Amino acid sequence: MTNTYQQLTEPFHPEVERTITKSGTSLTYIPVSEVINRLNKVLGVDKWSMQVIKCERDAIDPDFVVAHVRIDWYYSDGIGYVSREGIGGQKIKRNKQGGIVDLGDEFKGAISDALKKAAQTLGVGLYLARTDDAIEIEQVMEATVEAEAAPKSEPTPWDQFISLSKALTKEQKETLRESWSSFSGGKPTPTKETATQSDVEFLIGEATRIYFGATLVENESK
Repeated sequence: MTNTYQQLTEPFHPEVERTITKSGTSLTYIPVSEVINRLNKVLGVDKWSMQVIKCERDAIDPDFVVAHVRIDWYYSDGIGYVSREGIGGQKIKRNKQGGIVDLGDEFKGAISDALKKAAQTLGVGLYLARTDDAIEIEQVMEATVEAEAAPKSEPTPWDQFISLSKALTKEQKETLRESWSSFSGGKPTPTKETATQSDVEFLIGEATRIYFGATLVENESK
């Protein structure tokens, strides 16, 4: 289901997108043929169907045709079932004499608009109706979830030392440097690439001792 949703919501290629101007605002839309093609490819030609519940001229404003469409999607060999509805409209075009140009085209346009609205609830072309801020927030949230779900590697001894050293105060870090100089015979401070296992073991032990304020006691052989 997750993979199916990702395929449904995949943005269309810019060459497929179309623009229309309404009330001075430029809007981007996807032709109904591309929406149907997306549903056929992702859901399967024999897995979904469309039912026109109603398509008629609006009772309040007869210059508009309003359509009510339902999409039924059967998945998992018919065991699963999803239904989505959409309502669309189309303004009737008239010629200069006031006559209707083609009422059939307006009915078809209203049904197409309703189908796209229903498909949009499944994710098809949904990105065109959402704000950039909402999409960006979702992407950040998804990236965070993926990062949290990703398997985390075990910290290396060097990572453990670095974590310990960050907890030390400035004075404690200076004490650690002095201890290292004494232990190594004046060698430069080691790095992840140059430190040997013996070096890292000493640094972890010494950083721990300094952090807790413990006293180093040396055993004298008798």
